[in-house]
Amino acid sequence: MKYDDMEKLAIEYMDEGKQTFFDNKLEQAALLVQNALHLFKKAGSLELYANALNLMGVIYAATGNETMAVDYYLEGLECAIDNHFDNIAPIFYNNIGTRYQELNEHEKALSYFKKAVRALENPACRKEDRYASWCLVTAINIMMSCRELGQYEMAVEYLKTAERFIQGETAAIHKYTFLISKCRLYWNMGEKDYVYEHLDELLESGAKNSNTSDYVQDMKSLCQLLKEMGEYDSWMKMILAFEEYADEQNTVYFRLTLTEMWMEYYQTIGEMKKYIHLCVEHAELYQKQKEITDRERAAAIDIKIELQEKEAERKRAELKSTTDALTGLGNRYLLEQNVRQFVEESLRKKEKAAVGVLDIDCFKQHNDTYGHIQGDNCLKVVAGIIEEAVRGCGSAYRFGGDEFIILLDFGEKQRVKEIAQSIQDALHKKKIENSNSNVAPEVTVSQGYACFFPAEGEESDSLIAHADRALYYAKENGKNRYHIITE
Repeated sequence: MKYDDMEKLAIEYMDEGKQTFFDNKLEQAALLVQNALHLFKKAGSLELYANALNLMGVIYAATGNETMAVDYYLEGLECAIDNHFDNIAPIFYNNIGTRYQELNEHEKALSYFKKAVRALENPACRKEDRYASWCLVTAINIMMSCRELGQYEMAVEYLKTAERFIQGETAAIHKYTFLISKCRLYWNMGEKDYVYEHLDELLESGAKNSNTSDYVQDMKSLCQLLKEMGEYDSWMKMILAFEEYADEQNTVYFRLTLTEMWMEYYQTIGEMKKYIHLCVEHAELYQKQKEITDRERAAAIDIKIELQEKEAERKRAELKSTTDALTGLGNRYLLEQNVRQFVEESLRKKEKAAVGVLDIDCFKQHNDTYGHIQGDNCLKVVAGIIEEAVRGCGSAYRFGGDEFIILLDFGEKQRVKEIAQSIQDALHKKKIENSNSNVAPEVTVSQGYACFFPAEGEESDSLIAHADRALYYAKENGKNRYHIITE
């Protein structure tokens, strides 16, 4: 399948997964988005891949699987940062913050929400269609955590920010969450008339208008408000509405959440027999949820290990494809890959670079005299000397046969001369016999270097041509020497 076709199919999976999620079919949504993830990654569509990671995190958070949700958010955030997708970083900061928020770790939650605020200042974010919605969500999140911490002044400040963004069409799905948050803040601040004025709206539209990803938290927050208000009949009404939703989802997590809601309700109104009965049921459900969580954690470990093994295998294959099998130096393929970066780096620094071409003198005579096994050993020794000489300041490649290429990070003639001389001296110390050479009774090399400013977009053949002229001069003037030209 072509990359374009993969991406197209992945987008279809993603869109269907979103719709299925909003239809409250969470397990089916997870499967569809997982298919999209696989195809986006295979096609190299990394920004779409990062967005799919976020949606997977949202789905898992909605099913109560905090561990998997955070794993997906962190991987998505890493992908966004590594690839400079500044336009989507805020969603990951917000979603990681909400995980802390739901665990009542509001200081930690605020630290991530404030990162989202800073990220939203990036011009790339302002161009996003979702910008207003992200600003709204961030403001609501900060308002909620500040309220929990008793920081009412700051909570009101972000309430005003949220009100500026709540009017747009894209913000519609967050209006109910905003209303609950605002009413809870006003109740805690003693502005109770506002809450009573909007109580019917909270009760009538709650089950219908809450966003799928926020539904559980919205219902918990609303029930807490009704408890504080002493509106016990309304509180029961909301738990019954949640019960319908939990029955529809039919998972241990939702039954456990529902049981916790009823436990708090019956304990508050003093129905202790029902409360104790529910405690037993809760213990049983908790054990089942723990077994599910343990299986999911084990599966997550299996997946991570499998991915790690595949990545190690890929790196081994990549290393083989870019490494000369005999000498361990980079091969021609790797040279082609590295040339672009080499040129760009020289242009960025506005400094000369250097290219070297090295050729073993009378190598055919060495092979004919001592055989190909000794010839291979000779190539390995020469390659090792070159590699050691350029370590930390350049890279070396076997271009083919007995010819080697060097790319040096600098273009100062004196430093290049030192490299060339060190290669010549190190090889002389090895004293590899070459009795039929017409240059010397041992193996020698000729070296040609060019120090110059590479042209933008210059490719490997053009780069090597600069140094080839210097190598030709060294060969024509007796071999076993180096020649450096500057341009």
